[in-house]
Amino acid sequence: MTSQKIGNFFFKIRSFTPIPFILALLYFTKPSLYTTLIGILFIGIGEFLRIWAVGYAGGTTRATSLGAARDLVTTGPYGYVRNPLYLGNFLLSFGVCIIANVLWLVPVLVIGYFTQYLPIIAVEETYLLESCGGIYQTYREQVPRFLPQFRPYSSPSTHDFSWTRALKSEKRTFTAIVCVIGLIFARGIV
Repeated sequence: MTSQKIGNFFFKIRSFTPIPFILALLYFTKPSLYTTLIGILFIGIGEFLRIWAVGYAGGTTRATSLGAARDLVTTGPYGYVRNPLYLGNFLLSFGVCIIANVLWLVPVLVIGYFTQYLPIIAVEETYLLESCGGIYQTYREQVPRFLPQFRPYSSPSTHDFSWTRALKSEKRTFTAIVCVIGLIFARGIV
């Protein structure tokens, strides 16, 4: 299987890959007040980043095939990091590990995260380079892939932020977070 096929495969199933991870968290969960407070901080940051990102990019970020996006977004969080949604996903998952107090799953999360997202990002970057050319190449050279920079991109796009777009797109993610945390506490009490 080529790296492009692997990336496309992970892109299509990315909503389902957390299921084994969540099942392990629920099986081993032992939340405490301390881990809950720290975990909620990471979840809050991750969800804020996701809301900020989809407020600019819209619901097309939930597509299962490339080419659904409006066009190259280089403003908002995209001016600081190229993959704010994936960074937000990582922070959400890390926060859930902390809340559940299953810290041995953190290395599993890191390995799984990069195993899944590096091929996805490679396919997305190839697509963006082919469809946007030099504009994307310049953006890619100036904005980091994972760790945000402190200054925004020097040529931001003219995309606008929309709360309606953000909240509509994030409904599923927010529902999933609430359900997983609820299950952690229900399981932790039993």
